[in-house]
Amino acid sequence: MNIIWLEDEPETIDIIKHQLEKYISKPINVCQSFISFSNEIEELEDKKDNVVIIDIRMIYNREMFFFCFGNKIKVNNDLDSGFEYFNHCLKNRFKHVKIIFFSSKPQSEAIKDAKKHDIDTGLIISKDYTTELLNIIRGLK
Repeated sequence: MNIIWLEDEPETIDIIKHQLEKYISKPINVCQSFISFSNEIEELEDKKDNVVIIDIRMIYNREMFFFCFGNKIKVNNDLDSGFEYFNHCLKNRFKHVKIIFFSSKPQSEAIKDAKKHDIDTGLIISKDYTTELLNIIRGLK
């Protein structure tokens, strides 16, 4: 299993990552910004035991670019959120990889945001529901 976690606040995931490592023997790739994850996403195989966890609202403190299937994406203008990254780059790329949206917002707010972006609310997990995230990933082993 390969887990790529697109997160800009590493302290948010330290405890969860530690808990996951107790149950999963393969490494967990934690990507902390849009600069560091492009290669990992491009190389990720479309297999059902692979997982991408996306922070719903990444904080962009500077203008950044990355390439997605040959297209140059300007993060601050073209993408507003993890939902938009999913809709723009991942939705058509992955049919089998499990995509999970993780939010530090309360579950009700995260679900409201997901509905605005036409995202399946079953893919949303708030920090308040960390146990559910662990169970989903353990179930993919």
